[in-house]
Amino acid sequence: MTGAQSREVEPQQENKSNDSRSKIIEAALQEFGEHGYDGASTNQICQAAGISKGLLYHYFKSKENLFLAVCSKCVEDLEKDFAKEPLKNGNVDINALSQFYRRQANFFSSHPNHYRILSYILGNPCEPVESYISEKRKEYKDEASIALRLFLSRSAIRPGVDKEMALELTLEIIDSILSKYIHAVYQQHMSIDLAMEMMERDLRASVDIMLNGILQKEEKERHYENEL
Repeated sequence: MTGAQSREVEPQQENKSNDSRSKIIEAALQEFGEHGYDGASTNQICQAAGISKGLLYHYFKSKENLFLAVCSKCVEDLEKDFAKEPLKNGNVDINALSQFYRRQANFFSSHPNHYRILSYILGNPCEPVESYISEKRKEYKDEASIALRLFLSRSAIRPGVDKEMALELTLEIIDSILSKYIHAVYQQHMSIDLAMEMMERDLRASVDIMLNGILQKEEKERHYENEL
């Protein structure tokens, strides 16, 4: 075989290797998503991917190693989805905030196994996957906070309000609302359209409470007078 022929074969082998690895990860994503880490069967993964168990362990040293690769794919897919519609810095209002958080819910609604796997990790510690997901969750939370941080930076904040505390509290509330309705879709079989409608309503209500509070002006004044 000449040098030129050898160079032609190598890319073909590399492509075949990448294809095999991708098929394994896709099959494993479905298996782990449907049965969790402990219930997932490597035999079923091999059957779904159309490979031998020897080839599975050629690419992945262990079940845990394969699960880590699947988790990486879940996070990467979520990041790619968000990259399609980056938040426009010049247009950060309540509508933009609502659309930003709705995208996350839409992604998980159309990728149920991604949601199940990431939720499983958050609720069932599994080293070293746990530390990886915790770091990625922090990165994602930092990224998600950009929308709200930009919104707050363009808003007149009442004197004395701690912006970082307001940001953290609002993010926790939003995260709870998203989890509530995504959970309702998969555990309570609520329709996706209804869940998205209710989620958006609650998101808007939460932002409104953050901006305007819950007490009428006269009631606020009465409480402040009692404190003095």
